[in-house]
Amino acid sequence: MSASFERLIDGIVDALQSHVVPNSRDDFVRGQVFSAIYALNGLKLAADWKAGPLLEQVRLQDDTFAAVKRLADGMAHPELPATPRIGGDLLDVAAIEAMRDDGDRQLGQLLLWASGEGARAANRDVAGIERLLRRAICDQLKIELATTPKSMLEQIAGGDSGAAQG
Repeated sequence: MSASFERLIDGIVDALQSHVVPNSRDDFVRGQVFSAIYALNGLKLAADWKAGPLLEQVRLQDDTFAAVKRLADGMAHPELPATPRIGGDLLDVAAIEAMRDDGDRQLGQLLLWASGEGARAANRDVAGIERLLRRAICDQLKIELATTPKSMLEQIAGGDSGAAQG
């Protein structure tokens, strides 16, 4: 995504919130304007610049895989991918998303392993690995939530530009 596209969407949203909403006395029109703001914010978040947050999630997963490999050295655990998984200028959003989703599956398998009786029976500190995995999954969710538009009702209730711009 180009910065100018983002500025364009932000400018339209700002104009709607600053000029149209305050000057509209018709609830139906105000509802339509809030719907347009919601749609514009969704468009801004879902445009093809989505590669950035996906790459961030894949890098976070790769760091987690490397840490698990270090902490679980010598233990029998689910297979870990070779890291880093992204090299060069991979900008195909679908491929990055598939890689991220596969990483999510592998993180889930590792979490099941680390929280299971088999890993705990190895007399090693797998609780640290489990905490690491849970923290990484939460950090990934924070990235995902940052790129998800706020609900239309939340935007309407907030009524300010900060709430509407997600």
